[in-house]
Amino acid sequence: MIVTLTPNPAVDVTYRVGSLQVGGSHPVGAVREQAGGKGVNTAAVLTTMGQDCVAVCPVGADDADRFAADLDARGVRHRLLRLPGRTRRSVTVVDDAGEATVLNEPGLRWGRGERDIVVEVVAQSLSGAWVLTISGSVSDAAVAAVVRCVETADALAVPAVLDLRGPVLRDSLAHGPALVKPNRAEAAAMLGFDASAAPSAAELAERLVGDGAGAAVVSDGAAGLTLVSGDGIRLVGRLSEPLQGNATGAGDALTAALAAGLAEGVPTGRDAWAETLRTGVAWSAAAVLQPVAGAVDPADVARLLPRVEIEEIA
Repeated sequence: MIVTLTPNPAVDVTYRVGSLQVGGSHPVGAVREQAGGKGVNTAAVLTTMGQDCVAVCPVGADDADRFAADLDARGVRHRLLRLPGRTRRSVTVVDDAGEATVLNEPGLRWGRGERDIVVEVVAQSLSGAWVLTISGSVSDAAVAAVVRCVETADALAVPAVLDLRGPVLRDSLAHGPALVKPNRAEAAAMLGFDASAAPSAAELAERLVGDGAGAAVVSDGAAGLTLVSGDGIRLVGRLSEPLQGNATGAGDALTAALAAGLAEGVPTGRDAWAETLRTGVAWSAAAVLQPVAGAVDPADVARLLPRVEIEEIA
């Protein structure tokens, strides 16, 4: 079983418009609303792709029933922790060119009691688990609790896949996560580099591995995904031709693919890592073809896999 933790879940609202102009009035062609947040999206993709998983989420008690009902309808198993208040909204406006503009409300506040409960529930959920993923934004008040979850996974020998950024990722590296997957800008900022002078994705991935990660996958837009592992594997993966669409959920689908790749054991050697990276490129690309995050079509994945190019980095 793969456990996905979403420290800051959301009700995802997606608007489709012809074009987006600041200061203008726009007719909305379609509206979608669903339970979301990066870890929830990861769990939804894993479920679609036939993986056994459970989504752990601290949600607002005011709309927890509605959140649960949506996950039930999509077949996503879950453990919801009900906190006082309302789950935040994340509004994504996608135009006909596939450009997405995202507006994120602030999340629920975690007091000491909530922090302890999250760590306890994650620890319980990891009994017999294959992989833990932790994805998305983390408030300052929740950083220590999320790092404790990574530490707990390490103590239980459960590989952790982290889609985090900033201080929580930096502090988590001390507990040996199996794999981290920031984008190039996030990795550069966390490692103290100016955005205008950021090293290559491969150099950043090497730094992350040197700081404690078992492996790192750094995404860099059309340049693809760069993987560096602790056993010396250095690869880049990309589609032969990039796709146009809604990229909002691509990173979550990538996390799902990487977790699935680690579910039977952390890869070792060039061929095993190449297969994991190939799957990650295909799943994330398939997500671009969907109107909302947290969705892929297995038929798209099968069609895209042969179009993934894997190259070794000198």
